[in-house]
Amino acid sequence: MKEKKGIGESIKRLFKDPSSLVLVLTSFAFLILFVIYPLIVVVFTSGFDNWATFFSKPRYARALLNTIVSSSLSALTATVFGFIYAYAIHYSNIRGKKFFRFIAFIPLLAPSVMSGLAFLLLFGRGGMISQWLNTNFNFELDLYGLPGLWIVQTISYFPLAYMTITGVLRAISPNLEIAAQNLGARGFKLFRTITLKLALPGVINAFLLVAINCFADFGNPKLIGGNYSLLAVEIYGEIINNEAGLASVMGIILVIPALIVFWVQNKVLSKGSYSTITGKPVSGLKRITTSKKTDALLFTFNSLISLFIISMFAITILFAFTKNFGRDNTFTLDHIMKVVFSSSSPAVLNSLVLSLISAVLAVAFALVLAYIVVRKPFPGKRILDFSAVLPIALPGTFVGLALIVAFSNGPIVLQGSAALIVIAMLLKQMPVGYRGLTASFKQVDKSIEEAANNLGANSRKTLTTIVFPMLQKTVVANFVYAFMKNMNTLSTIIFLITPKWVVAAVAIFNYAETGTYYWAAAVAVGLMGTTLATLGVIKLIFRSKVKIFDF
Repeated sequence: MKEKKGIGESIKRLFKDPSSLVLVLTSFAFLILFVIYPLIVVVFTSGFDNWATFFSKPRYARALLNTIVSSSLSALTATVFGFIYAYAIHYSNIRGKKFFRFIAFIPLLAPSVMSGLAFLLLFGRGGMISQWLNTNFNFELDLYGLPGLWIVQTISYFPLAYMTITGVLRAISPNLEIAAQNLGARGFKLFRTITLKLALPGVINAFLLVAINCFADFGNPKLIGGNYSLLAVEIYGEIINNEAGLASVMGIILVIPALIVFWVQNKVLSKGSYSTITGKPVSGLKRITTSKKTDALLFTFNSLISLFIISMFAITILFAFTKNFGRDNTFTLDHIMKVVFSSSSPAVLNSLVLSLISAVLAVAFALVLAYIVVRKPFPGKRILDFSAVLPIALPGTFVGLALIVAFSNGPIVLQGSAALIVIAMLLKQMPVGYRGLTASFKQVDKSIEEAANNLGANSRKTLTTIVFPMLQKTVVANFVYAFMKNMNTLSTIIFLITPKWVVAAVAIFNYAETGTYYWAAAVAVGLMGTTLATLGVIKLIFRSKVKIFDF
């Protein structure tokens, strides 16, 4: 018997399953309230007068140009560094690959603003290296502005580029490169025509992700930028000055480059085929590796990157555990006790609690959304799908701005509440889980759930007893990702925090800005230690079902 289709039939089937109806209506209500509504409020808050003010002041035009220039440069170098680093691990015979993988992982434990802090401790006006150069060579190092920001953002987001690219390089089939070599391609020609071309999706995606993060970056530009102002910093200033309209204008403008990057990505990737899974056997084939000379260059490159990263973490740890490193190197736990374990400084504890709550809710909501979008026919499915993935295209600064503008007054006031911080974290991390779970749902045979329904299970019971256990690995992986990102987030929540709900990343920024670097370093160490300990507990609970420390 042919299944009836159409909007009417979809609505009838939905009403026959109350659990599905509740899930669909709840999903629509949440996304309309916290995604669509804030966007509408920001647009209407901007106003014509504020647009005129923005375009009449050269200061804002410079901030826009600076944002585009610095973000583009940082995204480019971070992507290039990430590609070379990943290529060295997957295509060379260098030693220490496990060590290099670990080094690329550890920056993910720290917020990007910690890179700015470490940079100040090393290369700031009173930094260790700056002082050494001044004392021994009478050379004053001044990297504030674009040079310093370029370096910091490159190092901050290089691991993101590496993680994105390494998955693509690992998936490239060796038989394609071997076939090209048999046809005469060697060395750089083989790399250019086969390896680089097949890796292009990963390279473009890496550039996209880094660029979006650089557009939204607030902490590093505020600490390192000096007079080199960026839009994210200007938005923060206008919010502090209670100029929500002007901040909304800059927020909308901040979104435009991000959307352009997505559009360019889709255009580039749609022009060619990059498939490497052909169905042909590849077992026993060994990947073509680089020459000894190239290996030496790649090892040197990875070693320099690793040394820089280790130096940044080392200087942070030294400041955290000494009274005032460089001036008084006496070991102490006072800083850690005061800003990590003291009840008067609950920033790290706040981060842990809010991040765990938000990660759980983000994954749960992503699971529900993926389930109803893939499995349930209902009108408005495309709108729901678009609303679910929209936050991933929006810079974190804009998401935080939209929420504070929408819920600081009006029918629903959430300003100053922990709930708004949790919602902001959820909105930024949920789309990643949603996309991953959507792909996983499509790989699971629908007949399994249909059998459960025929035996009397409703959508809620099917979701909790059938679907979740089958997708447990994906769910746990997305929870780990969401938790780590939430622990380190700054740009998304900088407008939402209050004295009661200051989180670790904001505390690091506040201490660094006031020059109390030892407290900033102590919070950074406390944050990383807490994140690492929590991940260890998750690993013990789920064991082989989640890969965290497998380098």
